[in-house]
Amino acid sequence: MVRRVHPSAPPVELYSSDFHHHPPSNHRPDHHFPNPGPHSPPPSYPGSIMVTHGRTHFVQDHDSIYNEISDGENDGIADEQGIIPVITPDRAARFNPKTINPKKRHKRRKSNPMYYTKRGCTDVACCFLFTLFIGGWAFIAVFGFMFGNPERLIHPVDSLGRRCGFNRKGGYDLTSKPYLFFFDLTTCISYSTLLAGCQTPQVCVSQCPTAVFSYLELQQYGDGSNAFIANVQQKMICQDTFDKATLVSYNLVKAAVNNGSCAKYTIPSAPVLGRCLPQFLIGAVNSLNDLQSANGSLSQLINQFGNDGGSIPNATLLNDTGNIVGNLVGSEGVLTKIAADLSNSWWQILTMIIVAGVLAFLWTVVMRIFGSLMIWSSIGLIVAGLSVGCGYCWIKWQGLRSSGATDDFSFQPMFNLYFEMPTTWLVFAIGGSIILLIVVLILLCVASRIRLGVAMIEESSKAVAHMMSTLLFPLFPFILHVLVFIMWGSIAIWLASTGDENCRKQGATGNETMNNPSCPCETLGVDPTCVYVNVTRNNERIFWFQAYNLFAFFWLTCFVSALGDIALAGAFASHYWAVDKNKDLPTFPVLRALTFAIKYNLGSLAFGSLIIAIVKFIRVILDYLDKKAEVTQNQALKWILTCLKCCFWCLEAILKFLTKNAYIMMAIYGRNFFTSAKDSFMLLTRNCIRVVVINKVTSFLLFIGKATITIGMGVIAFYWFSGKWVINGIPQVQLYYYFVPIIIVLIGSYFIADLFFDVYDMAVDTTFICFLEDSEQNDGSPEKPYFMTPNLLKILGKKNEPTKA
Repeated sequence: MVRRVHPSAPPVELYSSDFHHHPPSNHRPDHHFPNPGPHSPPPSYPGSIMVTHGRTHFVQDHDSIYNEISDGENDGIADEQGIIPVITPDRAARFNPKTINPKKRHKRRKSNPMYYTKRGCTDVACCFLFTLFIGGWAFIAVFGFMFGNPERLIHPVDSLGRRCGFNRKGGYDLTSKPYLFFFDLTTCISYSTLLAGCQTPQVCVSQCPTAVFSYLELQQYGDGSNAFIANVQQKMICQDTFDKATLVSYNLVKAAVNNGSCAKYTIPSAPVLGRCLPQFLIGAVNSLNDLQSANGSLSQLINQFGNDGGSIPNATLLNDTGNIVGNLVGSEGVLTKIAADLSNSWWQILTMIIVAGVLAFLWTVVMRIFGSLMIWSSIGLIVAGLSVGCGYCWIKWQGLRSSGATDDFSFQPMFNLYFEMPTTWLVFAIGGSIILLIVVLILLCVASRIRLGVAMIEESSKAVAHMMSTLLFPLFPFILHVLVFIMWGSIAIWLASTGDENCRKQGATGNETMNNPSCPCETLGVDPTCVYVNVTRNNERIFWFQAYNLFAFFWLTCFVSALGDIALAGAFASHYWAVDKNKDLPTFPVLRALTFAIKYNLGSLAFGSLIIAIVKFIRVILDYLDKKAEVTQNQALKWILTCLKCCFWCLEAILKFLTKNAYIMMAIYGRNFFTSAKDSFMLLTRNCIRVVVINKVTSFLLFIGKATITIGMGVIAFYWFSGKWVINGIPQVQLYYYFVPIIIVLIGSYFIADLFFDVYDMAVDTTFICFLEDSEQNDGSPEKPYFMTPNLLKILGKKNEPTKA
């Protein structure tokens, strides 16, 4: 911020040459003058310096008064205060006076909303609610850390809470069953798992399944036959509390499967950390034939015996995936080899990701210089391509028609025969011509808006170039996101591991039931009548605690994103509204905007992020209900839930767009969330065509940038790690699987490029909002001058009126 002398004050002559040789003849260094009145002209002393409240200001010639001295965040103006001229020519030589029109600058800065808007705390109630919610989250965290036991999750534990491969003296002995088997692992791949855990029975087994089996194939054997009983005993996996000897008919088997006592199917699996996982996930299958030779595949069984309402998953995709992964990796030591590859190549991977960051930065410079050329050349190529395609279709149609070709649209075994019919090319020609006409008409209507979009990109590039710290700022919210994720994951694990071991006195008949008297589990092995039963916990309470924890994760992540958005928006808005981009910008614009947001707008940020979090949570609930509805096989209910999931996905996308623009308005004016959201929505609605065009132009350029950087670094990584490209002086590492570092380079390059271009996208959105506000609030008059650059003024066909003397 800068402070200046009242523009109506009479000028005082300044002779800088006197400061290098001798003071003026009338100079008296010990003389001080009283504070003059607001309309009293100060004495005209050559070489005098204006001092207002400790701030030093130069007084130059009779045409202008230069007084631009940085004043931090103080937005006071000297025209409301007295002026004390002090004769200090020995210090005056250190300054470089400039000529500027003070009246024009004063009026432009008076209409700057970044500095002349009164700010105060907004949405305080929501800030208080957010604080209480964090307190509740802390309570749940303390509960989980006090009563949880993560060892139950680290070691495989069955549905009864018994640790697989463990011998609990006086309780259970599962040393012969070290592996955990999931009845239906596909139910674990869902949002609902975050709320209620993996909703499938889990039992300890002596070995993981090695064959494809489904209870459906039992239909081919007679009930009670030796083959039927043998397959049930050897291939079916049931809970320990269930006696498989009772399964003597197919109807009994089906009933046991439906009530969760036995598994519906098995596929070849291998143990990973004590859990039986499909072999294709860990590279233990070498080919498709190995998987399908194991008594046939699930798909074959489904084709032969049906699918019982879709309860058995189709194995075609699993087999194909197993074939691909199996051909890439070996059957043993895969994780060890991958770890060795990463240990040998980590510095090269890191170097390539850093190079991707440099390329992303250079791309912002390219967009600034060649953005207009890239957009217009792309549009030209689209029009030219459509024109050539239409011309070819018309020529082809005319040629076939002249040669006497006939049409026959009955079924043809050779599909290319349809392209020898003139009507086919006539349809293509008419359709292409219509599309070309529509594209040309649209371009003619929005040409000026495309020019505006290109200008916005150029101005945003200048803003990023003026404030390089904005490119590093995304690391701050990224670190906060990681911390939130770690906190959520830790609480979820501790909550999932809560529970109390349940031990009961053994009855006279040698059995234990939940009705028998309880006994301390510490006496197991000491008290022969005390036996282990299971692990009990309040599942309903844990369910709601996990739901609270998940909602906290959504709210905190949305809040961190909102904090990052408003900080960047405030920085880019301060650049747009600055009269002099070099002088009027704060020293640390991002930090200043972040400070303002924390000081005044935390409640509004909590409010906006709460809305997004609620929609996200509703989507999780719908997914949870959808999984529950699969049991009922109610197609109407599933259709309704699918429609609701689609609607809430769209609603979330719309709300993200609205809240992002609300944060921009909030950064400019400091208003509450609803007012900012309403103002931004109405502003964009009045300029909807501009919004669409600029969003598409920006998205197109950013897409090209992300694709170019990601694919380019992927190609470089492929040629380097595969050994096809060798550079003298740089050691070539030997890898087991060179695709692993390539994938990491691809992911890292995209992530870095996305971080850079998210900043750029926010710069474009903020500049656009400021431009719309500027064009609507100001008219170019001396009282309300435009803040936009001359290039934008030229595109709009407007200009600022000169200030009258």
